[in-house]
Amino acid sequence: MHNMDKVEQQIDQKLKQRVIIIHGSAMTPGIANRYWYKWLQTELMKLGIDAIAPAFPDEKEAKDSIWIPFLIDNLKVTENDILVGHSSGAMAILRLCEQMKVKGIVLASAGYDKTEKTSNWDWKKIKSNTQWIEQFHSSDDPFTPVESSRHIAKELQSTYHEFNDRNHFLCPEFPDIIHVIKSYCQLS
Repeated sequence: MHNMDKVEQQIDQKLKQRVIIIHGSAMTPGIANRYWYKWLQTELMKLGIDAIAPAFPDEKEAKDSIWIPFLIDNLKVTENDILVGHSSGAMAILRLCEQMKVKGIVLASAGYDKTEKTSNWDWKKIKSNTQWIEQFHSSDDPFTPVESSRHIAKELQSTYHEFNDRNHFLCPEFPDIIHVIKSYCQLS
């Protein structure tokens, strides 16, 4: 390989968009290999996007005290990253965005339970720490109340997509997210 080719390759790597896919919590191990996470990673890589869908520690409880340091210290999230999160993963993204800037976020089934106070969130900081926010929810979601997702969308002024037949998005593919990322990365 010529020196010029190496330089061009290094520039390409720096310009390549990175997407981090953050799974939800699960009662049984191996959630990162279920549902649409690995499918999304593969589809984004086909588009030339550097996509990762790692297994997170503490997948059963998805504690912020474990997931946020994992995002910052292990995955080295930067302000140029796009984060895609499902359920507990979406909520971890919101907590992370209270602390640091990222390029954009996609939230699927983001919501809190009725016992959690909405005042515990710094909505202005989250909104100011991201260039754009897309949110997906389904009114028939049995785990995440649609009201909490609507509230998050209102507070963040996100682009909100609500369905009535997608449940908790426990599906093998999620093409809607591909369309969103292609749009923001100017690939469509």
